[in-house]
Amino acid sequence: MSRLKRFLTVLVTLMFSLAAQAGSHINILVYHHVSENTPASTSVSPAQFREHLQLLQDNGFNVVDLESTLAQLQRGETVPDNAVAITFDDGYHNIYDNAWPLLKTFNFPFTVFVATDAIDQQYSDMMSWDQLRDMHQAGVTIANHSSDHGYLVRHQPRDEQWLTSTIANIEHAQERLEEELGSGVPKWLAYPYGEFSDALAERLQTLNYTAFAQHSGGVWSGSDFQAIPRFAAAGIYANPKTLLTKLQSRPMPVDEAQVSDMVTTQSRPELVATLVERNDFAKALNCFVDGAWQDSSWPSDLTFRVQSDTDLGEGRHRYNCTAKARSGDFYYWYSKPWLIYGQQDR
Repeated sequence: MSRLKRFLTVLVTLMFSLAAQAGSHINILVYHHVSENTPASTSVSPAQFREHLQLLQDNGFNVVDLESTLAQLQRGETVPDNAVAITFDDGYHNIYDNAWPLLKTFNFPFTVFVATDAIDQQYSDMMSWDQLRDMHQAGVTIANHSSDHGYLVRHQPRDEQWLTSTIANIEHAQERLEEELGSGVPKWLAYPYGEFSDALAERLQTLNYTAFAQHSGGVWSGSDFQAIPRFAAAGIYANPKTLLTKLQSRPMPVDEAQVSDMVTTQSRPELVATLVERNDFAKALNCFVDGAWQDSSWPSDLTFRVQSDTDLGEGRHRYNCTAKARSGDFYYWYSKPWLIYGQQDR
């Protein structure tokens, strides 16, 4: 276990106790396109997006500024009840044209993560720097999605040269954002495709970055702030009923410091997750591998184990585990992403 993970292990139980007392967590949504003319898997129509915003308003959710709310969580402070944040990845112009006017109507804050090379090269489907400045000056948070939106942990040996090159990619994007937008750009990164490794996350932590992934789940003070989960809300995940269930969920109190790297060569990766507080999850826990139910076991009162019973192909996969609360109409939620990549130099 790395020194960073050992340090997190020492702190996580105390942080969960504080968070549990305050009920302190936030659920973050991630979108890409708000358009009827873009890939269905990453899109919602303007009408669907308005429906989502109305859902948030009608059900008493507090749509919060992500930067200040994350800072509160990292300090172990209370955040507003039913806190939700809205994010967009990539910086497509339909966010400026279609999403922003609706968000203004509801007076909801939001964040846009942009890959700066596409902006510099003036891709026709991306926002311009002038549009990003317009949003930034209006209080929208604009943040880093790397320079080139490449696969950060694939196609290269995972060595110091790879890590140096990857960090240079990220730092270049940060510099371009600060050059074009001035002050107020947070030191954040949304991993392209949600792919990361322990080595990359640990280096980002030493550089004071907070990083966001694309696996599902809520955020609490014991979360890994180098791999913050977000709920996808587009394509097959846009259904208002299932989206409401996710928005009402709470983070399962898993000690992230004990969880293995996302990147693996194993075709049946094993998740061993340890809770930081005793809870009656055993009877209610349901786990899924890429959406298919998967048996789980409890080696101890605090630890559960999940492993796919079929070989998984190379690429991204996800284990999701949920448990119905003993009191209250909500689920605890935990997701573990995997990147199976057999050619990695491990």
